[in-house]
Parts: sequence; C-alpha cells; structure tokens
Amino acid sequence: MSADSPKLSPKVSTPSQGAFARVVEFAESEERNHATLPAALIDLRALLTKEAVSGDVQVWLAAVDEKEDAAMRGAGCEPYRDLWQLRVDLPITDEKDLVPTRPFVDGDAENFLAVNNRAFSWHPEQGGMTLADLRSAQQEPWFDADAFRIHEHDGQIAGFNWLKVHRRETGGSFDEPMGEIYVIAVDPDFHGLGLGSGLSRAGLHHLHGMGLARAMLYVESDNEAANRVYERIGFTRHQTNRAYRMTLSS
Repeated sequence: MSADSPKLSPKVSTPSQGAFARVVEFAESEERNHATLPAALIDLRALLTKEAVSGDVQVWLAAVDEKEDAAMRGAGCEPYRDLWQLRVDLPITDEKDLVPTRPFVDGDAENFLAVNNRAFSWHPEQGGMTLADLRSAQQEPWFDADAFRIHEHDGQIAGFNWLKVHRRETGGSFDEPMGEIYVIAVDPDFHGLGLGSGLSRAGLHHLHGMGLARAMLYVESDNEAANRVYERIGFTRHQTNRAYRMTLSS
C-alpha cells in the first residue's frame, strides 16, 4: 500500500468459474472510506499487474455508500451488480403457509445438486455446483445437516432451504448469533405453488426454534419475484454489497 494511506487488506481470490480473472473483496472497516479507496485500487492494480493478471477483475464493496461508489467510479471501476442484505426479527408473525421440511441426509446429495443447478442455472456463483463443492461446504465449522432443510413432494426433492448460523466460535462476524437463509431454491418443475414463501417461512421458524432472534439473507437487487416474497414476510434492507468490474490491460 502507499506509505501515506491507511492500509486496506482486500481479500483476493481466483474464482472457480465465471468470466473474471480474480475476485477482490473489500470488507467494511474503519480504514475503508471514499478517501482511502483510490490509493488502495492503485496498489491493487499494481499487485495484479505484477502477477501478470489481465482482463476483468471483480471488486466487491460490502455496505457501500454513495461517496465510496463515486470514488470507485472515479477510479475507473464500473458498477454492475448489487447484492442486498435483508434482515428480519424472529419470530415472524405469519406462518400460515409453512411447508414441511426434514434435515438433509447424505443420500440427498445427487438429487439436491440436480435441483440446485436447475434452479440456479443463471447464477454466476451458485450455478454449476459439484459434489466436491458440496463436500467442501459440509466440512465448514458452521455446517449443520439439521439446518439444511429439504422439502419433498411425492418422494422428490421439490425445494430446499439451506440455513446457516453465524456464531463467534465458528467464525461469525456478528456481535450476536445471526441466522441466515444461506441458499434457498425451488425446482423449476414446482414453480407457481408458493413454495418459495413456504420454504422461507419454514426456515425462519426453524432458526427461531434454535433460539435465534434475527435472521438475514442475501438476494440480487433485480430478483423482483424473490424480493416481493421477502418483503411480504417482513424483511427489510440492511445494506447493499456492490460488485464492480475493473479491467486490466494485458
């Protein structure tokens, strides 16, 4: 980093899929603001150029504000995707359309992956999930098969609500334990039955049963159907995480 600027430490990784050469994440911090970002981006460009990285780099800003957005644009980064973090207090008041769910078992892996990849064929990160990806997630300290809820219809997985609990002892960054709807999907063959709402409510009910008082999720800002469901349930927007495209010359 530049000697006269506070040190920002973005996380830089190589994506497993997609069109980007690298993924960079700037987390919220006291040092990060509209004044420190330009110098951090100059240093980031220099680092990636030294590593012979060329093409498009995805740069994420968690909880972006208007001044930071202006600084990113001024540094030549193009915003193209907003991921909203929504939150809701538990318990939710309306549980009329809950659907029955059961815990994930290992024998569900193949059918779960088929449903996930059909439902998220459009998604740059969640689509194309492999058995190795699933097994890797199962090794995370937060993984809990009982909180990985499966909904069946006539013996077939019709949808799922994969829940996650953020706790300090398992790497969580919140002051208090926070539940999350980590991944939720309905098989396209079962669209139109209201399962998205029912699965969401069932998951929130399960999280409250685990003793949690708040829950969150991330959703694409332009996923209008999902956002209508979450608004009816009582979710409100807590922050916007914004992705930018930074292009490096070869």
